[in-house]
Amino acid sequence: MELTEEQRERIRKNRERAMELKRKRMEKEEEEKKKKEENKRKMARLCTTEPEEDNVELEEFEVKASLLVSKKEAMQTYCLPEGTLQVCDYVEKQNPHHKGWTPMKLYQRAEIRRRARKRFGGLPGLIAERNRRADNRLKKDLEQAKNIFN
Repeated sequence: MELTEEQRERIRKNRERAMELKRKRMEKEEEEKKKKEENKRKMARLCTTEPEEDNVELEEFEVKASLLVSKKEAMQTYCLPEGTLQVCDYVEKQNPHHKGWTPMKLYQRAEIRRRARKRFGGLPGLIAERNRRADNRLKKDLEQAKNIFN
């Protein structure tokens, strides 16, 4: 059975399309591989930085805490806005809850601590800001609870 010219042309186009898809997939895999390697280098650099100066006063929860802190923890515990976190170094790690979700951003705790204390005027200022935010949350919750029974 002899193939017509139209069939040959369709086979050629399908082959070209398959080769293009394969090339794109290979490029994407190579890009992901490079990104993983870069993350490994960043993680190693962030985790092996020289120890902090002895004069840095740690809070109770920081004494045996990990060297890295998540974006959520940085925003809540250290009261830093997202804009400040955008200028900090971070490592992206696969989301532990679900692979398909946005990767976690892990920041170096020492840098986050330093920026938070600078922003709020030292450790007492940071603690005061944390307490102020907790009081505001409590007031807001009490106001909402008051409206529940009306």
